[in-house]
Amino acid sequence: MSFRIFAGRRAAAVSLSAFSRALGLSASMSLMTSGAALAQAGPGTVSDPTGLKRVDVNAPTRARPVTQSTPTRGATRPAAPVPPAAPVPPAQTTPLNGDAIADTASLLGLPVRQVPATVEVIDNQTMREQGYRTTAETANGAVGVLSVDAAGAPAGFSMRGFSFGEVNVLYNGISTGPQSITSRTMDTAGLAQVEFLKGPSSLMTGLDAIGGSVNYVSREPTGGPVKNEFDVSVDSLGSVRSHFGSGGSTTVKGLDYRFDVVGSRLNGFIDDVDRNLTAVSSRLNYQVTDAFKVFTAIEYKRDAGHAYWGTPVVPTSFAGAHAIGGVVSGSAVSTFDGSIIAPATIDSRTLKTNYNVRDDSTGADELWLRSGFEFALSNNATVANQTYYYRARRHWLDSETYAFN
Repeated sequence: MSFRIFAGRRAAAVSLSAFSRALGLSASMSLMTSGAALAQAGPGTVSDPTGLKRVDVNAPTRARPVTQSTPTRGATRPAAPVPPAAPVPPAQTTPLNGDAIADTASLLGLPVRQVPATVEVIDNQTMREQGYRTTAETANGAVGVLSVDAAGAPAGFSMRGFSFGEVNVLYNGISTGPQSITSRTMDTAGLAQVEFLKGPSSLMTGLDAIGGSVNYVSREPTGGPVKNEFDVSVDSLGSVRSHFGSGGSTTVKGLDYRFDVVGSRLNGFIDDVDRNLTAVSSRLNYQVTDAFKVFTAIEYKRDAGHAYWGTPVVPTSFAGAHAIGGVVSGSAVSTFDGSIIAPATIDSRTLKTNYNVRDDSTGADELWLRSGFEFALSNNATVANQTYYYRARRHWLDSETYAFN
């Protein structure tokens, strides 16, 4: 169970009317300078090879103040008209995504541009547009983040020179343990966004977050009419990915729902390397009052497939014309007898060979049960609580050591 109370004052937005007035002052000053320069030059002194007509811009005349007579005693002075407030345009999504809210970086609901840390948020729309099918592909698309997708530790990440156990992985703000043991490959269809907090972040996300933190945020219900979505994709390697989602308001006032189901089979370019991903998630939000909301969620995920631990290097003399240059340099030590392989290279004839036992298998089953509430005490204080149950079963069966003989 996690319980937190956070209070803070949201940063005031910049006044658009004051900002526009500042822009107008700057523009008028520049125009006045241009008009003065043209006036000093005089007509006929400026020649334009393009044949365009000369345009003179003069400074606006200043209106004289209106003198008001002194009102008689007892008379009511009319109130000055109040100018209408300038309309505030809606927030627009930009590639920088600076207005996104990352719970990993702050509990005050501040946008990432106001957080004193390097934070990048990749939302669901960006994942669809960029074609990020898995969380590993999403990490490779982030700035300064590298996916270290090892067979025994899938969906690992490297940030700022640190990897595996030095980068925390969270699920809706909940840490499940060391990344190298608990992290699994997930499909992005059921995620609202992925948050990357780069740099030391143990204060916010827990122990060992030296390199940074990664937080997966599930999709939440939205109010309004029910919307359904269905998508299927196929690639040249024979991978098939499918997703169905539905969300909206129910007939019960204040009760909204979200449901997603994912089924994917992703194939690699190496022989006998694939990953089957299955996920089912559902969440209900019930707005009891304007200030009090409760939720409940259930999520099941399963991944299974065959692992690939790499291709052993061979002596250049053995590969001959099949040596791949520019990939490996120097020498290698055999993991079997300790002999030196030099100079080393990769043989193109076995580049796609999977050096593993035939019955290799890696996979995991995960179940999440979450429930909680949010209670807004005031505009500056909110009480939130989340209770969760998490169960995972993981297995590895493979050969992790081999060398050229």
